[in-house]
Amino acid sequence: MKLIGDFLARFNTLTPPNDAVKGAVADAVSAVLGTHVAKKEIRIQNGTAFVAGSSVMKNALQVKRGEILERLYENLPKTRDSVRDVR
Repeated sequence: MKLIGDFLARFNTLTPPNDAVKGAVADAVSAVLGTHVAKKEIRIQNGTAFVAGSSVMKNALQVKRGEILERLYENLPKTRDSVRDVR
């Protein structure tokens, strides 16, 4: 007889859907930079979250990249597997 833990073990490796990751990135960027960023302005490709915006916002994003990633990992810990950089 198998234990319930054996059946639930497969759910430990699930990653959040792309829409949830985009929402978490948008929330983290908005909180750190103080500007509104919509989910549709974020694209995730090869472990990097690309944020569309003005050059001023992108420069601020580069300066505060570490803060944004820390807040992102606090809010949604599983994103550590899917997002490694924000540009």
